Amino acid sequence: MAKNNRGKSLYKLPTKARGTCPVCLATRIKLLYTVKKADGIQLQVCKRCSKASTERIEAAIVPTAPLAYRRKHKAAFHRYGAKQPPVAF
Repeated sequence: MAKNNRGKSLYKLPTKARGTCPVCLATRIKLLYTVKKADGIQLQVCKRCSKASTERIEAAIVPTAPLAYRRKHKAAFHRYGAKQPPVAF
């Protein structure tokens, strides 16, 4: 039997439910899971990070900060954090 409607609901979501995961900083990944931080902020995370420890969730970057989207920028981003952007985007 054909599965014609598989994934069809993702096209209705903004950016087709894809983006950069605030926990693991994986790019162009499906952000389908909602996780709450201790201060009440809700984050959209990927499947791998939906089961992450609370320490990793608390260390996640706020999604309003500019996230590094290339491998060479990710290393510097992890080194300096969100306070000091490594390069101008």
